[in-house]
Amino acid sequence: MRSPFLIEFYSQLSELNNHFSHYIFVWEQFHLDNKSIITENENKLTTEFYKQNTNSRQFRVKLKELEQSNLSTNNFILKSLYLLAYSQFEIYMRDIYEFARKANESLPNLKIKERVPDTIFSHLEIDIDAEFHKSEKLTFDYLRLRRNRIVHRESKTQGDLADLIRQKGNSLQKYWTETLKNGLFGLNFQSSSISEFPKEEIFDFINIYRFLIKKTDLIISERIGKDGIVNNLKSEFIKQNSTQIKSWGIKKANKKFINYCKVNYNFKIKLEEFENINGVVA
Repeated sequence: MRSPFLIEFYSQLSELNNHFSHYIFVWEQFHLDNKSIITENENKLTTEFYKQNTNSRQFRVKLKELEQSNLSTNNFILKSLYLLAYSQFEIYMRDIYEFARKANESLPNLKIKERVPDTIFSHLEIDIDAEFHKSEKLTFDYLRLRRNRIVHRESKTQGDLADLIRQKGNSLQKYWTETLKNGLFGLNFQSSSISEFPKEEIFDFINIYRFLIKKTDLIISERIGKDGIVNNLKSEFIKQNSTQIKSWGIKKANKKFINYCKVNYNFKIKLEEFENINGVVA
């Protein structure tokens, strides 16, 4: 099983990865093409040397300052990508929780400021200690605290993250180095230099998110249960195909619904199993 929310989350991570890879490629090529030019004309302004670039007036600096400007811009982009990845993680968690609420109306509404994923696991009565390795559980905390460090810069946030790094940084480093297929490229859980983002860290965070959310998706899907998933998908299927279902007839509609379950939730259900719950045609 895998939810459509997982596929969307993977898609968003891939998009972030591709855009960042493109940026790295473009800047590196600019550096290679212009290294000697910049060295020989380091005191010239961008407006003098790149006259054909219509944006040169908006970025009027000496050529020798381009490298430092790029480092600053690079760090800003990396922080922004980290925040975007975390936002997509929260969106995923809230989306799959809403899917669970459709299957179980007794589940409470998730408030805007409630902590994710802790509150969701609690509402779904998922035992985090039993379902996740202790380092995975700590990683959820690390991801949240590092995000908060970027956004809020509060002393408490800094202190909580510093404590986590000091007390558990070594075990987190060991766990993810051994767990990820290709290990860690640049992320150092033991480092206190959390305001800077080496580019390799973003690739590591993306791989960690993929691992954690794949596991989370399966745990929550199993918690929702087969009947809950089928009933939710059934409601969606009927809503999307309300004008066509009767013309299809029961047999064709059931077959289409089985395919719908496979495409949207990688959920395999046999025709006879589905017919046992009376199909989708009244």
